[in-house]
Amino acid sequence: MKIQTSLLSLAVVCALALPAIAGAQDAKLDPKAKVDAAVAAQNAVDSAHAADADAKSARQAAVAAKATEKTAITAEGAAIAADVAAIANQSAIDADRSSQQAARAANQALGAKSAADFGNQPVGAVNEARQAATTGEAAEFATADAAATADAAATAAEDAAAMQPEPVRPPSMSRPAPRQPVEQVVNVISVPPNSIRGDYTIDFDAMDSNHDGFISTREAASNATLTAEFKAVDNNHDRKLSKAELKGWIK
Repeated sequence: MKIQTSLLSLAVVCALALPAIAGAQDAKLDPKAKVDAAVAAQNAVDSAHAADADAKSARQAAVAAKATEKTAITAEGAAIAADVAAIANQSAIDADRSSQQAARAANQALGAKSAADFGNQPVGAVNEARQAATTGEAAEFATADAAATADAAATAAEDAAAMQPEPVRPPSMSRPAPRQPVEQVVNVISVPPNSIRGDYTIDFDAMDSNHDGFISTREAASNATLTAEFKAVDNNHDRKLSKAELKGWIK
């Protein structure tokens, strides 16, 4: 009788455990969880690749800006080029830092994808993959911003290096007539931070290289003025510009 009771107890325990085991296996094999984790991981990897390319571009811009110091025509131009080259160098450092962050996020997302494929907590793994993808995207945007700044600084350094010396005027033989005092008129213009001034024109469709209906910071890098005022135009702060936000630019 005692043996039969023990066997009955064991049967009850097994019956209770089987649904839990089956549920864990179902969760582990949930196709949607795998797909969601895979998509998030791929997004994170894409962000890491884009950030790496932008970081490389920023480093090249910093090197180019530094080289202008030796080619400057005037001492004043060389001094300006040196200051701007320092900005380009710092932007390259920032771009590298953001690119490394994007790479870490991609590795984290890939690890979460593996957990969703083979682990017993796919929901948690999917959430981790999504969070990593979001972190990677933010790092990609930060890298693109730094690369755009480095590129603009390199262009400014090149312009400074090309500055021509002031022409030397020969001394006048005759005494110049005394100048009459002129009342100076000063116009003061108050401009709020991040405001947009001027009349600009861009080709939205040509700049939108991936044809997603928006212009990213990386796509805007070809236009130095738009890059400088990107944050002012980006009304909803989503790091991309729509045609509606660029209504004042496009003619």
